[in-house]
Amino acid sequence: IDDDGSELWETGTRLYPNKRVITQCPLPHNTIPKRLWSAIVQHCIIKDKNHSGLPIETTWSQVPKAKVKELARTIHHYPLKVTGKGLFKEEFVTAGGVSLKEIGDFKTMQSKKCAGVFFCGEVLDVDGVTGGFNFMNCWSTGHTAGTGA
Repeated sequence: IDDDGSELWETGTRLYPNKRVITQCPLPHNTIPKRLWSAIVQHCIIKDKNHSGLPIETTWSQVPKAKVKELARTIHHYPLKVTGKGLFKEEFVTAGGVSLKEIGDFKTMQSKKCAGVFFCGEVLDVDGVTGGFNFMNCWSTGHTAGTGA
């Protein structure tokens, strides 16, 4: 994403003209999780009691380029303070990373595109609830990649 928002605006208006800005992030591969995207859009450009912004129903074909520029700047420079973790069952493994389609052989976890490169754990694009499943994925793919290398 570029800092001036032009790439974000062009992608949103071209691919999702009738989708609401608050629900459709135009970045590829869920770069920003849906709930975080909605929160950033809400904070940045949607109308609320404290400031006059855009209506929540605003679609990508309706959003002014200046508002998308403001959104891009916010994404680039927004300070996030981590204050703790959520309650059990609210924590998820977040999707994103190397697509499983890029794995040439699941018996070794070797890349299709680059021989000698092996993937495992959280670099893979997998998601789900926690509770040991992510640990098992990391341990299993780590062992497989290590053995395959």
